Amino acid sequence: MQGELWGAKARTAEIQEQPWTLLSRTLLPLANSRLILSTFPGVLVRKLRPLLLLLACTAAGATYAAAPDPSRCGALFDAYDSAVWLYPTPRFNGRTHSLIPPADVDRAGRQLRLNRCLTSSAALDGMPALAERLSPHIITDSGGAIRPIPIHLGIVMSMYDEGRALQFFRGLGYRARGVGAPDGLGRRLYIGPFTSQGALDEALWIARKAGFISPYPARHTRF
Repeated sequence: MQGELWGAKARTAEIQEQPWTLLSRTLLPLANSRLILSTFPGVLVRKLRPLLLLLACTAAGATYAAAPDPSRCGALFDAYDSAVWLYPTPRFNGRTHSLIPPADVDRAGRQLRLNRCLTSSAALDGMPALAERLSPHIITDSGGAIRPIPIHLGIVMSMYDEGRALQFFRGLGYRARGVGAPDGLGRRLYIGPFTSQGALDEALWIARKAGFISPYPARHTRF
């Protein structure tokens, strides 16, 4: 039953190809096809083929230059968390003497990477200036009481970025820690826990301003 639930989540979170990707995959083969070479006169081919190649490269560039979508990354992180929760134990590969994550965890992790949901080092460069603007910061409980819950900030790809992110949030008074992602994606960062809706909402706002793409309350994690 759990496998079926995760399968449904994974299918829901599957990323459809963007129009720019489809355009680039169409134009590149067309630019090199025999149809173009045999149908049009030589002079026209020499003018048409570079144009098709240029359009294809522009389309491909637009695919990779697109900013990550926070709402899509949020859905993918939810699917990733569900996979890690359902299948927490990696498999040992005796041939390579390494741990292999469960297939569902690996699949969900690849979707995070492909959709650029991991937090880049450059995205966090504004933290020192933000810390100055927020200082002095006092965590204040407000709004309705909630059960204690931490925030998952995101996944960073280096110990250096983990260190400066933890320093930033600890400097604002938050408890913060990092743990390794089970499939080698990087370091998962958490702050909290929070016991009021107001404090939770403020911390989520600060996390987004700090450069994290899709911070969210981590319902499967105990701090």
